[in-house]
Amino acid sequence: MDVYEFEKSLLTRMQEISTVLGAREGVPIGASAVRTEWANYVEIAIEPTGWQALWRVPRVLCEDLAIPFPTVIMGTVEQVLFDELKATFMVEAVQDDEVHLPERQTVSLEELWPLKDQENDALNVDRTADCIDRLRFFYQHIWMPWDNDSDDDIDWAGKQLESRVKFYYDLKNKAMSKRLSSHVLALLAEANYIQKKRELLEMEIDEDEEDDDPEAADLTLNSKATEMMKLHLRLNAIRNEIDILENPAMREVYEKVRFPEDDTAFEVGGEVTAEAFVVTHVGTLDQQVQYLNEAKRYVDERTVVRICDSLQAALDRCKSSDELYLPPGKHMIKFLEYLNSAGSLRAISSINFVEACAREKLESLEDVPVVSSKDDDSILLTIDGDYCFENIMLDCANVRTGVLVKRGNVTFKNCCLVGDPKSTTKQGVVIFGNSTVRFENTVIRHFSTGVYSNQNCTIALANSTVQFCTNGLEVLRAGQIVFANAQINGCKSYGVVLDADDDGSREPRTTFADHTQIDRREFRFSGDCTFRGNGQANLVVFNGAEMDFNSSCFADQLAAAAASEDLPTNVSLYRSFEEPSAIVMDDEQDQDGDNNDDDDDDVDSGMDGRFFNDLDIKSVVSDSVEQGGSSSDADVSSELESEGDVFVIEVDDTVIEIDDSVAGHVGE
Repeated sequence: MDVYEFEKSLLTRMQEISTVLGAREGVPIGASAVRTEWANYVEIAIEPTGWQALWRVPRVLCEDLAIPFPTVIMGTVEQVLFDELKATFMVEAVQDDEVHLPERQTVSLEELWPLKDQENDALNVDRTADCIDRLRFFYQHIWMPWDNDSDDDIDWAGKQLESRVKFYYDLKNKAMSKRLSSHVLALLAEANYIQKKRELLEMEIDEDEEDDDPEAADLTLNSKATEMMKLHLRLNAIRNEIDILENPAMREVYEKVRFPEDDTAFEVGGEVTAEAFVVTHVGTLDQQVQYLNEAKRYVDERTVVRICDSLQAALDRCKSSDELYLPPGKHMIKFLEYLNSAGSLRAISSINFVEACAREKLESLEDVPVVSSKDDDSILLTIDGDYCFENIMLDCANVRTGVLVKRGNVTFKNCCLVGDPKSTTKQGVVIFGNSTVRFENTVIRHFSTGVYSNQNCTIALANSTVQFCTNGLEVLRAGQIVFANAQINGCKSYGVVLDADDDGSREPRTTFADHTQIDRREFRFSGDCTFRGNGQANLVVFNGAEMDFNSSCFADQLAAAAASEDLPTNVSLYRSFEEPSAIVMDDEQDQDGDNNDDDDDDVDSGMDGRFFNDLDIKSVVSDSVEQGGSSSDADVSSELESEGDVFVIEVDDTVIEIDDSVAGHVGE
């Protein structure tokens, strides 16, 4: 199923928003009237009923319903609620039999993606899709959390619109340095988090005011009022910084003050050499000397070394090609930049995670080098080139995706990736097209999906274990998985899922008793591979049910858009609730007949995630107005008609996920 996607220039975006907010020429539009203007525009531009769309269920709702994220549902818009910028949506097709939702839903228009193929050809869906694209772009990228508190005496559009759109495109087009753009994204993420907290506190305060116990209510109100004040002050501080950063001239001065250049780089023959950053913990002199002596075994004697007191400090100072070395212990980070250029992140440790997992001692290990997120971020680490992780545990409990591999060759040696056993929405490693990821002596456990791989990717599992996930691995067509002494055990739904494109296959289901009998080019097996105790099947191939994905949902809207080479987004869903054609391999039981049933009873069972790629079907618009001449913005209909055919192209916008929700600049 193809959805409408658009890619538009800065000028086009500016003209489109100005058309909406400047409909009444000469009349200033205050911040409180912005939503009303959008409602008026939507009422004119959108078909009021009867068009089919995909609904991308927000993460917060997925978590509340304990269904995998992302979940995409096909249905028909029964009625558009113009004043609320929402629609009544009739569910017609879901991605899995086990996902049960009420037939009628009230959803935000921003969450809907109109289909190109409609049952009613008389509807002007081109215009509807373009209108929703404009609305979505505005509230995800232009509107800021503090705009709701803006003074209505000021013309919001006249003061803010141009600088906001330029600010977005400066981030998107890498007009800022990597360090500054990372800082900006962190500020915007924190602002959205604060806004979510404020909204929740306001609801709780309203409920407390109705409490029957006045004394208890007063104590609670005082506590929450104090917290509300702290959030308000912090939001104002972020607002002041962003106001400065929106001005390109002030931005340059700000960067010089906030991020002074490091003039201590080591040079050989006029060239800056690669460096190693050795992170240390507080300890006695003898402990430090002992640790550095151990580090000497890992660091080349010719490498220039810097000592840092935290991993965060090392990441803030290092180049992407540098080597980083960690001591045992927990390392909290907040890192929005990309790792690449054959760099590495290694721990000075002798722990063997696969052996500990086999002995069921993984949870009781001591002195483990653990890297985790400081906040509820979207992604722990993003890779867009060659990189290596070694001897490290990545704690992904606070993030939606552990490691995002955008491109390159990535190796995990003696690593452990751990998610949340009660979550149905977390992914361990997500791999984009034309990437190669090798897992050596690595453990992946407790994710909704351990490893997601897009088309044309290669995954190698050598002496590695994937266990206790909803789905162990999910691979789209033309991908390849190499198993060498690998174990896929205890997954609730499937051990390995392949979304193929076998249109010529007539068998709805073929069962294999032995995985070595599977004759598919996507799989290669060697050594002693074990598939055991996986809920519905050890291995399954679904034909013609693929869903390509891209960066649009794994990273911040601006971070991913600033550096991504996006992939096509085409979605296939089943209109019926019947299970698609599949190849299913029977469970291989232990010699003694035991199954792997070690899962906690209170852990969410999750749903079949074979179609669930962390996809945000973003609207990317090819601007024919810019390429072939401009049209009048005042006439929405003629502007759309002049664009000719709207076609599906690459995806370029993304979302940031804050505080158990999915958000752009304004959350869902």
